[in-house]
Amino acid sequence: MTRQWGVLGVLCLALLLLGVDQTVLNVALPQMQRDLHLGSAQLQWVVGAHMLALAAGVLAAGNWGDRRGRRRALVAGLVICGLASVLGALADSAAEIIAARAVMGLGAAFIMPSTLSVLVQVFPQPARQRLAITIWSTVAGVGVLLGPVSGGWLLEHCSWRACFWGTLPLVVLPLCCVPVLVPPCRDDQAPPPDPAGLLLSGAGLFAVIWSFIQAPVLGWTDPLVVGVAALGATLLAAMICWERRAPAPMLPLGFFRDRGYAVAATMLCLMFFTLVGATFLLTFYLQGLKAMSPLAAGRTLLAGGLAVAVGGLVSAVLARRTRARTVMAVGMLLNVCAFVVLAGTTAGSSLSRLYVFLSLIGLGVGLAGGPATSLIMRAVPQRRAGIGAGVNDAVRSVGSTSGVAVVGSVFNTVYSSRIARSPGAPVPAGARDHLLGALAQAERLVSRASTGRGRLQPSERLRLLGAARHLAEDAAQAFTAALRTTSWLSAGICCAGCAWYSARCPAAGRRHHHRRHRPRHRQRPRCPPSSRTG
Repeated sequence: MTRQWGVLGVLCLALLLLGVDQTVLNVALPQMQRDLHLGSAQLQWVVGAHMLALAAGVLAAGNWGDRRGRRRALVAGLVICGLASVLGALADSAAEIIAARAVMGLGAAFIMPSTLSVLVQVFPQPARQRLAITIWSTVAGVGVLLGPVSGGWLLEHCSWRACFWGTLPLVVLPLCCVPVLVPPCRDDQAPPPDPAGLLLSGAGLFAVIWSFIQAPVLGWTDPLVVGVAALGATLLAAMICWERRAPAPMLPLGFFRDRGYAVAATMLCLMFFTLVGATFLLTFYLQGLKAMSPLAAGRTLLAGGLAVAVGGLVSAVLARRTRARTVMAVGMLLNVCAFVVLAGTTAGSSLSRLYVFLSLIGLGVGLAGGPATSLIMRAVPQRRAGIGAGVNDAVRSVGSTSGVAVVGSVFNTVYSSRIARSPGAPVPAGARDHLLGALAQAERLVSRASTGRGRLQPSERLRLLGAARHLAEDAAQAFTAALRTTSWLSAGICCAGCAWYSARCPAAGRRHHHRRHRPRHRQRPRCPPSSRTG
């Protein structure tokens, strides 16, 4: 038993690396924007490239781990993440940083499914397995909100490059422990790889995400944006048709016939869609409108991480007393309440409102994450644990990537249109792109008025100061208007998820009721007969 929890600790440490990697650069985005002159679309790609690569490759990586060894997949993912961190720290352009983030996401695609599939192997007892999965899911949520704190502390002492160097200890420590503690296991009867499904899903996801991110820049009705979006949707539809007929599908669609599986996958996707999208925007709110340092902004967001941990503990207790679907419903309703609170945020709002939002959404994610993951893994045969874990990670990653792309693009569209309609002098192009550009332009106007004290007429100095004040106020109003719009959008998405859940839940509940009187199922073995160590 002691060895079991030791393995869980190593797996959670590797998982913590992924959560931190996803969001450690969030608080560094303002500094990166100033140093590298990044636009709003490039900032979204810096964050989204990691998640997109993870979403596109996680199913294939899970299959590779089933065939070649899950421990081997975990080690390979850690090595790839370490090399990508070095490449990102040495990068000098936006393209190089985005490429390094994509490689880091590819490494994460090997780590995430291997941690969950090994966990299911090490904890065969249902009760302990549910508890272990709840801990795993809680660590995943805490890591996402721990990243800004780590990045803020590094930025206090170094530049944004330290956010890449700082993740190396999180790579080295589990890399030393995995060969010693994690047991090797693989499935000799695992299906062969599915390159056609991998290419169709990867290309389709990239096309759809690209169209959403570029839409505010080129225009939502631009022929290129519409054409790429249609191409992406066509490729994803072709992928689904291929997977239904493929002899060895990368995505076993038959799993989704299980109602618990389908409900849990949808809930996870929606939760991470709203969570990561909101975290991406709150970084600019705290460091832009509230003028916080990166470390102070990270500490503020840490409140959400603490709430995720509390929600995970409560979920572990409730799992023994009530149905998983009930806990998931409560978690999603808390998310709805959280975004209603965030929708009332203004430039002058106190931080207490933000703490309420972070507490509610953290509790919601903590409550629902563990039961949803347990439902997914219970519906998958143990010999296909790698694929089951890959599907679980894929829905999380697709939700996260879509959250950054969709929420960020809607936000940029509303912000640009609002600030462009502001009265007074024409708004500079940089100010129309994002809040940081507007505040930087206002600072330059103030600097011109201050340095030209002896050369400028008093009326000209007053004009510059007034223009700077109006530009900062217009940018703040446009930002909060866009934040309200995206908050209501996220609340509506969560409400739609709750409605879909309530429509599916009664039948699932009746089916569960009839199954209670059947004979107890046989416990699954630690490794199936077709598996062997390797």
